[in-house]
Amino acid sequence: MKKAIRKVNHLLGREGKVGLVEDDGGKKSTKEQSGQTSTHIAMNAVLQVAMTIAFVFNVKHETFPKPGDVSDPPGLGEPGGPTVTEPESVIPFKRYPPGFDVVGAKPDGSFSDRLNERILEFQYKYFVELATYVYLGFALQYSFLRKFGYSTLSFGLLQATVAAQWGILWMQFIDRFHCEYLLGQINYGTGDVLCEENLPADSISGTFTQIQERQGCTCKLWTEIAANKSMSSELPHQAHHALLTIGKMDFEDTIIMTYPAMMEGLLATVPVQITYGMLLGKVGPTQLMLCAIMCVTSYGLNYWIVIYMLGAWDHVGGSCVIHIFGAFFGMGCTLMASQKGSAENPDNAPRYNADVLCIVGVILNWMTFPSFNAYFAPAAAQEAVVVNTYLALFSSCIASMVFSSLYSGQFKLDPADVQRTSIAGGVAISSVVSIFALPWMAMLIGFVGGGACSTSHHYLRRFLEKKLLVTDTVGAVSLHAIPAVVAWVAGVISVTPLNTDYMGKWSGLAYGTSQQKTMPYDLELDLVFQHNEGNGDTALYQAYMMPVTICVALTTGLATGFVARKIKGPSVARTFSDSIFWVVPEDFQNTEDMGGGNDGQVTANV
Repeated sequence: MKKAIRKVNHLLGREGKVGLVEDDGGKKSTKEQSGQTSTHIAMNAVLQVAMTIAFVFNVKHETFPKPGDVSDPPGLGEPGGPTVTEPESVIPFKRYPPGFDVVGAKPDGSFSDRLNERILEFQYKYFVELATYVYLGFALQYSFLRKFGYSTLSFGLLQATVAAQWGILWMQFIDRFHCEYLLGQINYGTGDVLCEENLPADSISGTFTQIQERQGCTCKLWTEIAANKSMSSELPHQAHHALLTIGKMDFEDTIIMTYPAMMEGLLATVPVQITYGMLLGKVGPTQLMLCAIMCVTSYGLNYWIVIYMLGAWDHVGGSCVIHIFGAFFGMGCTLMASQKGSAENPDNAPRYNADVLCIVGVILNWMTFPSFNAYFAPAAAQEAVVVNTYLALFSSCIASMVFSSLYSGQFKLDPADVQRTSIAGGVAISSVVSIFALPWMAMLIGFVGGGACSTSHHYLRRFLEKKLLVTDTVGAVSLHAIPAVVAWVAGVISVTPLNTDYMGKWSGLAYGTSQQKTMPYDLELDLVFQHNEGNGDTALYQAYMMPVTICVALTTGLATGFVARKIKGPSVARTFSDSIFWVVPEDFQNTEDMGGGNDGQVTANV
């Protein structure tokens, strides 16, 4: 009899179903096998240990109190007094929170506000709102599955915490690597660049090559001050400018834990949460953790390529580097990691109470979306980005009601449609267009983004599932990829008119007196975009951003999904069910046993 029981367990256990066991009294009973093994648990623990060790050697707290503003040396400009060479006007390659968008010394020799401002220290409000968006909003928004509530909320938190830890480290490594790359360009041959030659602000042309060369010189200056910290007191303005240009907090070679560093980790986690929406219910937690690590790694790689190397600009919401990247990385992952037929599981369906909770998550994301889009906006345009995001969200809410009613065929609302389309406007305005758009334009973009999201939900999603075998549990393609394409197109159109009329005091003496226009809110073309020659190069490199991002995301997503498939996950019969991973209460088990669909349960009497 024991041999027969082992045979049944072997056959049924391979599918993750219920097997037969003998209890202590020799009686036979049913017991469901767990979706995790000791190997999975060990892998999870080792990953966190490795992350902790990385923090031990590379991360430390910011020191307080912070030094005061950089002040002029006593007697500066007076007869017999000291003279100070002004730091150059070099646009940063690093994105900054509000207040960090004014660069260098002015052509008239006076200091800009940036050289006299302190690093922002009170950003906790933004941090709370972005953390709410990342950790709580996404989790609740994905909680519509009828038997996957525990896993949806908890696994989302699990992989997001892993992703945020790695994002804090990895994005700082990307900055360090880029400085090494720029130093290599200076030392090994992109031009006769003499970093000892101090170029005044009004003599630096706007070519991307020269901008990178001067950024490399700033990296060299930072390296020299890090080796001899007394230079920071001898050249206070240059030292301050070097920190701002390359995104450092001090002259230490370790990673400093600050609010901006944590924000970088949070933003790197958003593509992970988008990918999670496509994999939801079909893979196990260990597979999700692998996908999270690889998604953040690929996100940083793509960010370095399109923002640092190509010189594109996507700091207001990240339409390409966040939304499109997350959707296409997830598409590659789910294509390779998901088992065929898992989407047809009857448990891949909503329940009334779960749908209500999902709508709560949608409202939460709706409320925090403006903060997400506006955090890295130029200071002068930050309010406009917040307002435009709200207006776009207003319009997409109306669009969700209109298009959902039309597509249902009965003029009734589809909850799944409304849950996505209501916040599609925030994605559709998440590009540089949010700086240029007038209020009515933002409303139009939001409505178009909402309509595109709803249309994609009803038609494109079915095409992906039937023709390309891409199963998208939460509709991430509809919510993130399609509205992000709207944002990308609108962004390219908005910067197309930027010509030589916008070139001014930061473009050199030839343009200092001939500037005819500025961008909205008196933003200077030369201080926002690294491609700023006024010959269409700004729009061209914005256009390059999406196809490059799609290529990187799909390639790395497919590779990650291939590796994740090698890790044992739930069988097709046990997908979309908490009971394989969790100790579930009695009411869940009773509901599962009495469910109308075939949920993979097997019972036997011996």
